[in-house]
This record gives sequence, structure tokens and C-alpha cells, in this order.
Amino acid sequence: MSELMREIPYLLLVAGGSLIGLWWANYFFDHGISHWRSRKVAHAFGGGASLLAALLFESWVLPVALATMFALILGIANRLAPKTFRGTGGSGRNTRAMSEFWFGFSTALIWGIGWGVFNRPIESTACILMMSWGDAVGGWVRAFRYNTATKGWEGSMVNLCVCMVLAWAFLSPLWLGVLAAVGAAAAEYACGDVSKIRFLRWADDNLFIPVVAALIYFGGLYAIGAL
Repeated sequence: MSELMREIPYLLLVAGGSLIGLWWANYFFDHGISHWRSRKVAHAFGGGASLLAALLFESWVLPVALATMFALILGIANRLAPKTFRGTGGSGRNTRAMSEFWFGFSTALIWGIGWGVFNRPIESTACILMMSWGDAVGGWVRAFRYNTATKGWEGSMVNLCVCMVLAWAFLSPLWLGVLAAVGAAAAEYACGDVSKIRFLRWADDNLFIPVVAALIYFGGLYAIGAL
């Protein structure tokens, strides 16, 4: 209990970083930036907050609780008060997508398994960053390339490059990290409400990008006896 209390300032710092990202997303949306661009600001800040959490916290408990709390708040706001986080969802395009909920849910899920079970906070966070940073950069490229919410090879290739850098920086062995990066990029291209693969539009990429990356990476570690 004393360890958890000692980490409360870290909790406030990480939560504050996420809230700043949500505020900036609202700001840009309110000033005429399209929803599929403004939401990526929250993506980027959320990724930064998750990396900060992995570096600061000794235990997985508070980070998972915080991610779960954000998932619930964003999901409830999407349904009951959509204008609250209008820069990420709710009053933006496809108000029923619940992508902001899946962002927090997938973060809690990956941390709960990768950090809570396998005690690998940095590696599990790398899988989360493939969703938050990889999809943010790829999304900006797609938005400026097509000026609409859609999937495209240009954005997905940039997404792959970001995921490869994350694999190089945080995942070992590198070959397994590369496989996870390729899987994450494939999930980004295939999943989501604007996917060109129609039968996968139900699969939100904010959930499937980190889940696919984590399954490949941690499944690979298990297969080679490294877990």
C-alpha cells in the first residue's frame, strides 16, 4: 500500500498528460481541424503518457486502473455527453465507433497481461505505442494525402516505419519485434470503420493493432522459451 501511495504523483502526471491530449484534440476540432486529424493529437499524447507510465511506475496496478478509468469515462461520454471529448469521438465522424473507448481498453488489456503477468512493462508498452504513435503518424499522412477519413498504402507504410523504429528501440530479439511491427501495420490497414476490407470494418484498429502486436511478440517469446 505504501508503494502505491508513493506512486500517486506519477498517476497525476500520467493522467494530466492524457487530459492535455484530449484538450488539444478538442481545441483543434473546435478551430476547424477535421475529426480524423484532431483525434490523432490525443493518440500521440496518450502514447506519451503510456511510455511515461512504463518508465515511472514499479507496479502495473495503478497504470491498468488508470487506463480502465479512461476507457470507461470516454466510453460513457461517447454515449451520454458526446460533446465532452468531441475532438476524439462523440460528435465527430462516425459517432458510434467507440474508438476512444477501445484505446483505453486495449491499453489496460495489454498492460494487464504483458506487465501484470509477464513483468515486461516496456515491451507491452511498445505494442501499445504501435497503436497510439504508429496510427497517429499514419493517420496524419492519410488525412493530408486524401483529405478524408480513409485507409491508404501511404499512411500504412509510414505506420509500418514507426512500428519498426519502436521494435528496434524496445523489443528484443529484434526479429520478433519486426514480426510484431508487421502484424501491427497489417492490422492498422485491415481494421477500422474506414477499412477497404469491408468485412473487417467492425474490428476497431485501436483494439486490434496492439493486440496483434502483443500476440505475435509474447507468443513468440513463449515459443522460443524466453518467457
